[in-house]
Parts: sequence; structure tokens; C-alpha cells
Amino acid sequence: MHPQDDNQAKYSQDGFLGEKLRVRQPLDGFRSGHDAVLLAAASAPPEGGHIVELGSGSGVASLCFAARRTDAQITGLEIDPKMLALAQNNAEANDLGARVHFKLADLNGPFNDMHLVANSYDEVIANPPFYKLGNVPELETDVKARALIGTEGTLDTWVKCAAALAKARGHVTFIHRADALAQLLTVMQKRLGDLHVLPVLPKPNKAATRVLIRGRRDARAPVTLLPPLVLQNSDGEPSQAAESVLRHGAALAFGEAGR
Repeated sequence: MHPQDDNQAKYSQDGFLGEKLRVRQPLDGFRSGHDAVLLAAASAPPEGGHIVELGSGSGVASLCFAARRTDAQITGLEIDPKMLALAQNNAEANDLGARVHFKLADLNGPFNDMHLVANSYDEVIANPPFYKLGNVPELETDVKARALIGTEGTLDTWVKCAAALAKARGHVTFIHRADALAQLLTVMQKRLGDLHVLPVLPKPNKAATRVLIRGRRDARAPVTLLPPLVLQNSDGEPSQAAESVLRHGAALAFGEAGR
């Protein structure tokens, strides 16, 4: 991590996918890490597909997806103008500006205000605000709080928006805290089927800390629980599966989800 100053704001240059990508992120604000890379690895649109990311921040997930899928395009939606500009600069700096675009959008506002065509994307991905007010220390900025803290209706709003953007039989993929699985399943099953759940474990024999859920519009298949992804072995070294995804840009295996 290499801190930089820019108009009194501090940023770092962070490497992703084994330094294949260099992404500028604010030191004081929402910062992406493994979750964004895992989310990008879970997306599998058809050849030449176009996906959209809800809440794209500095663009890490969108850029990781574009680096892995050189045939596809991605649009990131972001509410904060400064983060949107940062994400677009990151796309240009990594020579991905032709296939990665970011757009100002408020998911809590009227759908028409986003000026996007409904049901037009092959897949929608999202890393929604994880925490409830009072469950995390007081945050320094409103921007960081908005990125991390959701309200009672946040998940429903985000899933509803995702389903409205996805094509018929298109996919929606979310990453979230493992302890929010029941709530996420309840919300997603209102609008999606064929849900595949991939638990993410920090080490063998440890409880999952994250879950990835990928579902499909207009599907009725039941929920499938997949074998977990274990990030580290018992000695604390990165697992081969995790290294393949986090450093080498491999796709996550969601079985026959959505095929």
C-alpha cells in the first residue's frame, strides 16, 4: 500500500489479482478487499455479456471482473460523485475504460431516475452495506457510514433494484456477512430462484464469515448449498483455491447454477 496526498485527502495504491490491477482507494473511507474480488469471480455472464454492479465504490469488483472477462462489459452504479470519479480514473489507469463505465445512481430513489433500461443486463452483482447502526464504532464520515451501514429495508431495496435490471433468466449475485444469510435468502426468494449459496470460511473448521449467493430471475429451482471456499489452511497460509481466485483471477465454481 502506497499512501498519496491529493487536495488534503489521502489515498493508497492497492494491488489486486496478484498486482495485475493497481487501484487507488481513499485511506479514510470505504475500501474494497477480498470481498470485491470474490464477488467479481462469482459472475459468469454469457460471452460478450453486460453486467452491472450496484454500489461500485472505487471500482475494484468491476475492474476485477473486466480483467478476468475480456469479452464482457460492466457498468458500476455509485451514489457518491467523488467515488464515481475515482472509479472511472481507476478504469482508465488500468486500460479498462473502453469496457468499464461508472454512472451516478441512487438505489433508494425512483428507478426511472437512474436512466437505465429495465431488464437489460445479463447479471447484476452487489456488495451491499453490511452492518446495522450501533453494531460498528462511530464512523468518521457520512460517506463511509453510507457504504457500510444499512437500514431495515436496505437489502430489499438492493435486491428489488437488481431484479429490475436483470434480464429474464438473468442472474443476480450478492456477497454478504454469513450471519445475514437467513435474511438474504428471505429477500432474494421473493424475486429469484435457483439460488446457489457459497460459504466462505477463513480456515478449515471455522465458521463462515461471508456468503456468496447467486440466483436467477424467473427460476423455480430450490436452494443449493455449495462446498465452501476456505481462504487459509490450518497453518494460516493461503489455500490453493483462494490463491487461484484472489491472485490469479480464476472464476468461482457455482456448479450448474443458472445453466
